[in-house]
Amino acid sequence: MKRVFTFNWPNAAFDYEPYPICYIPQILSDADYRDLSESYPPLELFRFMPDLGDKYSLAFRNNPKNYHAFLAKCPPWRDFVETLKSRAFLGEVLAFLESRNIDLGLKGYGHRHTARTRGPLSRLVNRPVLSTRMEFSVMRANGGHILPHTDAPGKIVTMVFSFVRPGEWDEAWGGGTDVLKPKDPALTYNQVNRQLPFEAVDVVKTFPFTPNQGLMFIKTYNSLHSVQPMTGPATGLRKTVTINIESLR
Repeated sequence: MKRVFTFNWPNAAFDYEPYPICYIPQILSDADYRDLSESYPPLELFRFMPDLGDKYSLAFRNNPKNYHAFLAKCPPWRDFVETLKSRAFLGEVLAFLESRNIDLGLKGYGHRHTARTRGPLSRLVNRPVLSTRMEFSVMRANGGHILPHTDAPGKIVTMVFSFVRPGEWDEAWGGGTDVLKPKDPALTYNQVNRQLPFEAVDVVKTFPFTPNQGLMFIKTYNSLHSVQPMTGPATGLRKTVTINIESLR
């Protein structure tokens, strides 16, 4: 029987400056989190992706063979991905945001299960066409990082869920997500996702990296964020899933 996952949106604590972002402790039930964290894919399936810093990725776009092979053998994760890619999940996220005074103006949107940049639906209907994309992401605790960036223009909402098991991560190693603003105000407008060096930004707030947490933010021209280089052992792995709601038009 297909498993349907639920999310603890009422746990969310919102900040609205410099852009809308929320921290959600205990985003999943204890049972769901245990099953997913204990079956998280092994690092050998991932591909090193230095474009944004120092991280490893397993996703449909960069490693479809390993991605699909893993999901085929792991029912909990296969069902989790199906939940995330459903129209019901999209509606749930947008309704949650609207309840917190964030109306993205996407009523009447079309939905596509598989993300493509263009297609018959997006050409024929005069409405936004949305899809959800998921990526497994790992950074090593000895220097792993993500450079300051605002996310690609096609993204609308980004969510990052942690999947480390209890006792597997020491907060002293770092790994928190930094909300940033550029030191030079002339660099504030960054809709096209121009990367900045760490020395060009100030940290507004850091959301610590802890088990079973969710972080959600809206893509804006100034949604600048990063993960600073971590200072733990090579055996420490910061394991997450990134979920993007994207516009296909």
